[in-house]
Amino acid sequence: MRLKALSRYGADTETRYGDCILLYDRESLVVYDCGHEKHAEEVVKFLRNNSSINKISIVVSHNDSDHINGIEKLLFYLKVEGCSITVFTSLYLKSTQKMLELLDDERRTPKATREHILEIFDNIKKIVDKATEYEFTVENATIDTVVDTSCSIVGPVEDDFIAVVARAIENEGTGQIDGETVKNAASIQLRCESDNGKNILLCGDASPDYLPDLSDYLVVQLPHHGKLSSAKAIFGKIEQNRMGNYTFLVSDNTGNTNGGSNDLQTSDLRIGKDIMNTNYGNPVEIGEKKKFATVTDARKSYGLWL
Repeated sequence: MRLKALSRYGADTETRYGDCILLYDRESLVVYDCGHEKHAEEVVKFLRNNSSINKISIVVSHNDSDHINGIEKLLFYLKVEGCSITVFTSLYLKSTQKMLELLDDERRTPKATREHILEIFDNIKKIVDKATEYEFTVENATIDTVVDTSCSIVGPVEDDFIAVVARAIENEGTGQIDGETVKNAASIQLRCESDNGKNILLCGDASPDYLPDLSDYLVVQLPHHGKLSSAKAIFGKIEQNRMGNYTFLVSDNTGNTNGGSNDLQTSDLRIGKDIMNTNYGNPVEIGEKKKFATVTDARKSYGLWL
């Protein structure tokens, strides 16, 4: 599989396009999030330029608008194109009973709890409803779910997922877990093996505490657009003598909006690390010791291609 991360368009530095990452080979495409209708248009252009692709999977990592705002439009385009689609996302209602057991509140009924879940995770509901209307396949993205021959779901584990949703129910979708917004913490994490055998980990806005063992990966998406605290936690999970083997991907065109990457770009934490940021159309020198660049300029030895 190869990786292409979409970013801003032209000289537009104001629009918040959000995340959209493509993993693909000659016959299949995995779309991990789609935060803007412009990204949806680009995915369709990509497919028309790669006509041998006949299998399309869409992974919706979590409920946030900058990860899902283009997905309904993408589903519409793919319906018009006559494509065969499978959507993978968290089907929260399947865990209602376990959430009730964790909440341990006799006043809550299964029906009321399901309604509450649908209110809190409203964007996911809309996507599932639209995919069902178009007669696309919808699958629950639980651990070990196979998305493609080279891609599978590796997180969050069920206990973490249940705990996050239960906390969201208790707090009306507000609050934090391990420093991350409660609805973001259990973002779906995707493992993909690139065509040179170096594994990629995509993790949306997941809490670093919920990520798998990073020793099995060499390309790691930094959660929440390179949020400094998340990046620090992830770097702390890697043996320092192996840090030079890693490429870190920042999918970002928002700056510090919602905890973006500007703080990382000016922090000493970046020094000695290979960090690719989609926010730049050309390589940008930050200080004297580290070059940040768009993923399109990444070295092919890391398995990152246009």
